[in-house]
Amino acid sequence: MRLISKQKGKKTSKSPSIEITFSSCVRDKPQKPVKDNFTQCYCCGTLLKHPATVEKFKCSICQCTVATVQGGSENSHQPRNSASLKQLLKVVENCCTNLKHVSRPITSFKRHEIFSPVEEYLATVFSDTSNLNESFIGKDHNNIIDYDSVSKFYKVILELPTKRPFYKLTVLCNELLKKPRMRVGRDTHPTSAILKLRWIFIILQIPILKDGLITRDNASRLEFVSPQLRAILYEIIKRCIGYLSSVNSETGKQYVHYLKRLDKLHFCEHVDLINLYITFHFTRILQSRLALKRDLNSPGFDEFHDSEKLNPSIREVPAESIPRAVNNFLRPSHDSKHVLPASFKFKIADYGNDWHIRTASRLALFYFAANQSKKKCSISRFYNTMVDFIDYKKDFDQWKTMQKVTLSEREISKRNNFDDTSLILGDFYSKKQSMSQFTMCQFFYLLSLGMKISIMDYETRRIMEYNAEQAFLKALDKKLAVDVYMRIKVRRDHLSQDSLRCIKGHQMDLKKSLKVEFVDEPGIDAGGLRKEWFLLLTRELFNPKNGLFIYVAESRLSWFNSMADVVQGARVDTLELFYLFGVVLGLAIYNGTILDLSFPSAMYKKLCHEPLSKDDFMELYPDTGRNLLKMLDYKGEDFEDVFGLTFEVNYLNPLTSKVNRKELCPGGADRSVTLDNRHEYVKLWMDFYMNKSIKASFESFFRGFRRVIESDSFKLFSSEELEQLLCGSQEKDIDVELLRTVTKYGPGWSPGHHIIEWFWKLFISFSYGQKKKLLQFVTGSDRVPATGVATIPFKITRLGADSEKLPLAHTCFNELCLYEYSSKERLENKLTLAINESEGYGFR
Repeated sequence: MRLISKQKGKKTSKSPSIEITFSSCVRDKPQKPVKDNFTQCYCCGTLLKHPATVEKFKCSICQCTVATVQGGSENSHQPRNSASLKQLLKVVENCCTNLKHVSRPITSFKRHEIFSPVEEYLATVFSDTSNLNESFIGKDHNNIIDYDSVSKFYKVILELPTKRPFYKLTVLCNELLKKPRMRVGRDTHPTSAILKLRWIFIILQIPILKDGLITRDNASRLEFVSPQLRAILYEIIKRCIGYLSSVNSETGKQYVHYLKRLDKLHFCEHVDLINLYITFHFTRILQSRLALKRDLNSPGFDEFHDSEKLNPSIREVPAESIPRAVNNFLRPSHDSKHVLPASFKFKIADYGNDWHIRTASRLALFYFAANQSKKKCSISRFYNTMVDFIDYKKDFDQWKTMQKVTLSEREISKRNNFDDTSLILGDFYSKKQSMSQFTMCQFFYLLSLGMKISIMDYETRRIMEYNAEQAFLKALDKKLAVDVYMRIKVRRDHLSQDSLRCIKGHQMDLKKSLKVEFVDEPGIDAGGLRKEWFLLLTRELFNPKNGLFIYVAESRLSWFNSMADVVQGARVDTLELFYLFGVVLGLAIYNGTILDLSFPSAMYKKLCHEPLSKDDFMELYPDTGRNLLKMLDYKGEDFEDVFGLTFEVNYLNPLTSKVNRKELCPGGADRSVTLDNRHEYVKLWMDFYMNKSIKASFESFFRGFRRVIESDSFKLFSSEELEQLLCGSQEKDIDVELLRTVTKYGPGWSPGHHIIEWFWKLFISFSYGQKKKLLQFVTGSDRVPATGVATIPFKITRLGADSEKLPLAHTCFNELCLYEYSSKERLENKLTLAINESEGYGFR
């Protein structure tokens, strides 16, 4: 790399640029060769080589100035010129007063001149990072900046009669980001590192910042946000994202801690901005594919000026947002020279070396980690629709080669800590971030649930095909018949025992396609019997007589029965049932079957190795949790007298009906709960009921689950997505109209037939409970798939003329069979009777 240092002073023809190279330094001081250092750019992440004596240099990739030593302004004790809404209003008021005394008409030049003090004021504040760091300090510890004051500050500038002060502001922010004169992301005092980045958060609050990435249909805004301004706004976004994504591990943990306390509105705005930035750069890749060229550099002013997407003034039609423009690219057009095929996919070579996408994707991790601990928004908000167009098979295969060896169970157990967000960031900082080509599977939180399911299906099919092939080859060697399916044959009256026996006897067949047979029943499993087996087995395992799970009345949720572990240690037969339940959940995922489960989010978090929080305890034990929080709020000096607690818990032994005690920590029985240690007590209490008291039971359950789900694709799912995968969509109603649009009809029926019209009117009029029963009757599950009701292959066929018989359903094919009943009332009676009374291959 070459580092160019220009001599200070006026430019003259006699002041050439000086190129600092290793050889030039050696010629100056031959007795002391200059050592080369490597420094990572704080913006783009590029590893740059430079002489050790250089204190700062300009990155040749992103054009930012990188300081190798702490800047002087940061350590200076000079008085700061911090930004203040009150001071700005005072300056603006004086300017407005002067404006009133100017004779009309007022020229634009005169208006600019009158409001020039505002520009001068902004120049004193936004020219130094230390000034901004002392500005808009949050009113409480929950906010790193005062968002309300910052918003009003920018609003005042935007509403001025002239836009020149705002232009000045953006130029100042851009220059400050290009030359911050400080070591961004590398602080010698990690406890205060995040506070020294407050100036970046202030700049990120510029209200029209995202206009650097999209255009608006508002004509007045389009005139204001010119291509020049849009280019500057883009540069600001690019550098803010780059700097924040490069923070070290300690600062990263502080960042996540700060984001947990950030209000939902600003949190979601940040997530949307990051996603929009990623979309912007995928769109540039799309355009470059059309132009048959690839540019990894940031867009320059020419691109903002010449692009119809970014400068709508060069065409007459309204401006389009980036997603709409992408759809237009993919839609066939007669006047387009380059039309992308419907099967268009982004290749790894297109995005794998794009530092813009890498830095934004890395930054999104901090928001994802915070969101997993403190629910700010739905995980779907992190999904990026452009990522759905990647070649996921090749991306996944390359990502697999980069993965570490699967964690051992011992390592996994260490991860089940309580309220430890650093676990999510662990893999991010545990290994040195390579500058080699990246994959989007590394940033799993950006992949939509549909994309992850496609990846899992791809890996599952490959594993099933491989296992079937291996079984066939072994059978050839031994001259034996081979079964490519895992077959489970059970009696309805002994469902759990027969299922456990079949699973234990076919441990090596768990990853084959599943076929279920009920003894003395004529059904052939094409998918329906499998669904029914899952439904009935989970229902039986939740039966209180098995003692596996308890029903928590205060939350109406189920949880592992801790008494099996605490009272006398989990019995062998009980642990086997937990193992069976784990296998069943794994098989359900493996075979794409939705289950009727009522677990809290904590169960899915534990399966995904995500840390639990107080909110998880509150979801399962809301009343107990509120009482514990009330104890935390009590600050009286008589705390010990009022509560009289020690570090132990009481529980009822169901065998002896006596109250037993369990220490929460060594010597807990002799350790009193005080004002100073009450937070530790609450944390240990919650950890006991969520982790320690169910340790043996959960480990057995987890072992069964992992016996089936050992795939790498499972690592892509978050706990929220895992719950959707197992239990279906969490929507509180079924979109019947949407289901109607995707329904197919057999011979004799059509969408306009009066029987079909009656059916849909009845379906829509049903209560939510009745709708679920109808869905259960036809598909074998009362849950909508995680990918939505539109993905259900629903079909209605004709059985014959009017009849006394009830409607039939083929759950294997999601098919409803109707007779041509003589009236709507008759159809309603027959259909209601069928959905309420049916089970198995007969009626009870």
